[in-house]
Amino acid sequence: MRAFLISLPEDSTRRQSGLSKIRAAGIAYEISDGVEAKKWTADALRQACVPGSRLKPGEVGCYLAHLRTMQRIVEYDLPWAVVIEDDFCYEAEPDFGLAEIGNFLPKEFDYIHLQRDWGWNRRLRVSPHCQWFERIHGTPLGTTGYIVANRFCRVMLRNFSRCEMAIDQLLSRASETHMFFRTRKPIVGIQEGLGTVIHDE
Repeated sequence: MRAFLISLPEDSTRRQSGLSKIRAAGIAYEISDGVEAKKWTADALRQACVPGSRLKPGEVGCYLAHLRTMQRIVEYDLPWAVVIEDDFCYEAEPDFGLAEIGNFLPKEFDYIHLQRDWGWNRRLRVSPHCQWFERIHGTPLGTTGYIVANRFCRVMLRNFSRCEMAIDQLLSRASETHMFFRTRKPIVGIQEGLGTVIHDE
């Protein structure tokens, strides 16, 4: 398996936190540099978005960083990969860790949410699937950690290369027509105290 750690290209406390945790998992990983859209011109931001989008620069950067990571998954021809943001932390007592999850995956899937559900998406519907996973329509909002299949990456890159809405909102919408799951017990959460560049503009 392969993991991609999304992190802005600077030696920050946040990046070092993510690196120390992903290394502790003992899995193959690489850094996928984040996109610093807040440094772009207004015209460059408009070009990255569909007309009428009102995303903040941090939301645009987050969106494009996730698509850039999906592009790598396609280029490497990986069947699936873990995508994780550098402000993640491990949850207590999961059913299995990142290093073992490949042994438990559903037979077919497009996306598996690994993150704690904070109850932010009122449209989320959950149905049992098996001992380890639940089928979801709508997603718990946030993109701190998930598994994504190559075929779904191709859909995202083909149809959603320009930003229309925040990446977690788009994934929630896509769950209505694709095979989305979540682990019954969350594997990752958000490390407190590391800050964000998405909502602080």
